[in-house]
Amino acid sequence: MSMFYYMAASRELPTGVFGTKKTVMKLGDYLTHVNPAARGQFPIRALLDKYPEDEQLIDIYDTEEDAAGLYVGGPMSGQDISHLFRHPMVYPIAPQGGSFSMNNEMKERYPNVYTTGRKCLAELFRYLNRHMNAGEELELFSCWADGPERFRQPRNKGLDLIIQLSEFRFEERAEFEWKDQQYIVVRK
Repeated sequence: MSMFYYMAASRELPTGVFGTKKTVMKLGDYLTHVNPAARGQFPIRALLDKYPEDEQLIDIYDTEEDAAGLYVGGPMSGQDISHLFRHPMVYPIAPQGGSFSMNNEMKERYPNVYTTGRKCLAELFRYLNRHMNAGEELELFSCWADGPERFRQPRNKGLDLIIQLSEFRFEERAEFEWKDQQYIVVRK
């Protein structure tokens, strides 16, 4: 089973990966100038077997935090969402290289996990601020799923949350967790 996250809007929104910081280079340049020892490691060997090293492009991240961000997929179709969302355009979203969770225990025990989770959440709220219009609202929902049917589980109304972006100060928060079956309305 996997945790899935969704965003519903009344209009089309930008898709892609947001917030990561990477360098793109040819595999051969990476093996020659950055990390020659990687030539013997499994993922690189598999790439070398499949592609010529002077043609294959790879993404390089300097830190785990650089690799963390937000993924927004294209609008979904073929799922009955009327019992969860009021808005028709439903986008799968995902934390890229982290999670949508951060707390003080994580900060103390697993600082890298806290840092990447914080970055993924920061990118989510940056995306919302950047792409929402004044007076607009979006819906967020998360759920565990096993197979193609994603929306069988009802939302946990006890976890419902309304976030007013003009009053929400993510940068001041040490803790935030987007929980399973949590429905969140975000207003701008």
